[in-house]
Amino acid sequence: NCIEYLSHKYGLSFYEVIKECSKELIKKGFS
Repeated sequence: NCIEYLSHKYGLSFYEVIKECSKELIKKGFS
């Protein structure tokens, strides 16, 4: 899933990962 993918790929903090994933989900949800 998005969170695992981003945290492994970029080593982001949990908060940053959530923020990025939210953006992606929102984009998909409203496109």
